[in-house]
Amino acid sequence: MSISYPPLRALVAFEASVRHASFKQAAKELNISPGAVSQQIRKLEDWLGYPLFQREVRQVCATERALEYYARIAPSLNQIRRASEACRKRDSHSVCLSLTPALAAKWLGPRIGCFIATHPGIDLSINSVSHPVDFHNEAVDLAIRHFDGHDGDLETHLLHHDEVQAFCSPGYCHRMQLNEPNDVANAVLLNISTYVDWGEWLQQCTTLEADARRSIRALHFDQALLAIDAAKRDQGLVLSNALLVHDELEHGELIAPFEQSLSQDKGYYLVHPRQQSLSPAARLLKQWLLDQFNVGAEASPSG
Repeated sequence: MSISYPPLRALVAFEASVRHASFKQAAKELNISPGAVSQQIRKLEDWLGYPLFQREVRQVCATERALEYYARIAPSLNQIRRASEACRKRDSHSVCLSLTPALAAKWLGPRIGCFIATHPGIDLSINSVSHPVDFHNEAVDLAIRHFDGHDGDLETHLLHHDEVQAFCSPGYCHRMQLNEPNDVANAVLLNISTYVDWGEWLQQCTTLEADARRSIRALHFDQALLAIDAAKRDQGLVLSNALLVHDELEHGELIAPFEQSLSQDKGYYLVHPRQQSLSPAARLLKQWLLDQFNVGAEASPSG
């Protein structure tokens, strides 16, 4: 069975014409003449079987059916444009890694110099964002995502299982006399909006009543970096995993006043699309990341 596509050039001209409400402006954007735009629009109208614009003196007005058609195809055309641009920028000597700002600063930053020194010919880009990367529309090869590892479109490798503890500075621990978990009732809890909430830790690791838990003072942050820095400055207790506070623990800037920890159903996964081959540079970075976490090359089940 043959597949019938509309004239693709005409789709591009149509999208630009509706967006600008002008053949002239569409022509300027596409670097063609207004007459060429009008010709492409007529081809699309012939293919669809109905008019798309009301042609008036010095202006055009999209019909109701044209606006409906535009609403259905514009997102797809935009996706094709972004995906094509992302693929155009890739080459065998460049690689882009996406990860959260906290992980980029706290874990990757102190270590990435080793990769750069070992592979001086690779052009490495770091995409530090909090949202999950869109591999189809962004020029990203690899990502470290904090999630449950289930995504049928991605090949996933578990780097670090997430288990959180309460951390604070030694001075804060001494001043607040934090000897056992119930002592947090008199402390300040540093909440990270994008991370695990204190509520579950308080419920599982303390014997405080619900009213007592709700009355504990709290500061709220939208970035883990800010909350960890606040903990270092004696401003309260932060919930984190050892991965993000590794250096602070090594330097004695933070301590874990309690042994209790809370296991999460999420972890840090190295991910990339299953159906997309990696460039040589991306394969080298992938193996380096797996080695850093002492992870084998076997992909974790996903789906």
